[in-house]
Amino acid sequence: MKTLLTKITIATVAGAALSLGVMDVNPAQADTVIDTTPSWDGTSEITIFGEPDTATYGQTFTVGSDNILNDFTFFLNDFSDPDAIDFAAYVMAWDGTKATGSILYQSGPQSTTGASGMEQFTFNTGGISLTSGQKYVAFLSASNFFDGIDGLGSMGLPFSDVYAGGDFVYYNNGSDFSALTTNGWDCTECGFGDAAFKATFTSAQSVPEPASVLGLLTVSALGTAAKFKGNKKEKAE
Repeated sequence: MKTLLTKITIATVAGAALSLGVMDVNPAQADTVIDTTPSWDGTSEITIFGEPDTATYGQTFTVGSDNILNDFTFFLNDFSDPDAIDFAAYVMAWDGTKATGSILYQSGPQSTTGASGMEQFTFNTGGISLTSGQKYVAFLSASNFFDGIDGLGSMGLPFSDVYAGGDFVYYNNGSDFSALTTNGWDCTECGFGDAAFKATFTSAQSVPEPASVLGLLTVSALGTAAKFKGNKKEKAE
């Protein structure tokens, strides 16, 4: 009986493994990451961003097969003269000259802190679904936060074209946020290259790890075998 029970257990687990194809699986596909910062020295910058000067700085990007945007990052250095830079982050579709359509992501109000050097601002989108092959723009804008007090600074920029799928862009739109979708931006392909920028994407489909699934099935199969053994023992008694 013990030999029969062992054969049943092995057959159950092996069958489950084969049905899932876990005997020959490929490693899970890595996330797609856009990252221009390896080409940036951490200090080079473009100015002047904020109130009352250029209110909007950003980066265009093209979505690949991994189309869920999880987060993106920019770097700012404020001048504290006399106010911090008050702004928010956004993601919208890009038509080649301007933002278009509805706002796909909007952060809460942000402010620089006056800290020395560049400050990193990372925005977690919660996982917004974008269209593969489509171009979008991630940008920071102070337009909705003008308060009559100058708040100026700069954005990190490596001054090199290290990412083929987009460019640094800006618009002197002042406090008129609506102009971002009605007028062509001042700089779309101006030769500045890319912003110091990061973005992380994942696939729309989340596939369970094969090893985890097999583990669950193994436990289930062993549990079934143990129950079977227990039932046999009760009958023998």
